[in-house]
Amino acid sequence: MKLLALAAAALSLSLPFAAEAQTTANAYLSGFRYELIDLDLNDGIAAQLTLEDNGLNVMAGFYATPDSATPDPFHYLNAEGTVDVTVAAGSAAGTLTPTSANTSVSLQGDHGQLFSQALWGRNFTLTPNSRLVLHADAHVDGTREETRAGISFAAVFFTWDDEEFYLEDGLSTYQGNSETRALTVALSSGAEELSGNYGFTTGVYATVTSVPEPSTYAMLALGLAGIALTARRKRK
Repeated sequence: MKLLALAAAALSLSLPFAAEAQTTANAYLSGFRYELIDLDLNDGIAAQLTLEDNGLNVMAGFYATPDSATPDPFHYLNAEGTVDVTVAAGSAAGTLTPTSANTSVSLQGDHGQLFSQALWGRNFTLTPNSRLVLHADAHVDGTREETRAGISFAAVFFTWDDEEFYLEDGLSTYQGNSETRALTVALSSGAEELSGNYGFTTGVYATVTSVPEPSTYAMLALGLAGIALTARRKRK
């Protein structure tokens, strides 16, 4: 009887903790590299890629309520490195290097939104009749319940013509699934040289308030990419 009583007491103590679900999301990208291909060996122009400037950011933050205007705390770097945010509700972290981006988030409790994103980009000019191919390996995963979601994305991308055009290959998860595969995206110039931006990004978001549509995260990734690269150019 004493053992049964102790077991019942232990079970009753564990119930509140079991009811406090955990929402997680992870996005990893590694082995980023590019390949340069000459599409016309007889035009007298060797394929060449001119790289000018970096656009870098890695960030992590926490919104206590959906009405919060800015995240608090918020950790942000305009450089390669690691950021992390830890609050009572959970933690978020991001790491950026020249060839990789890792972001993760874990949220417990019944309120708040945690996020992290890492982005690495370069301004480039590509000679005529050339092709630039980006490669990377990526993994995304997340959890999903009716009012809780862990959402993640990873992508390699191009923007050109003053960021009017955008091309990417990426992974995303918002239904509690996971995916791993190689990413590849290619951009070719025509008879004229082509200038734009290329790079890679990962991001994660965990919420227990509202669950946004997947398009929200695509716009977030593109918007932050543009902000990072444009801000860098303005400082030149």
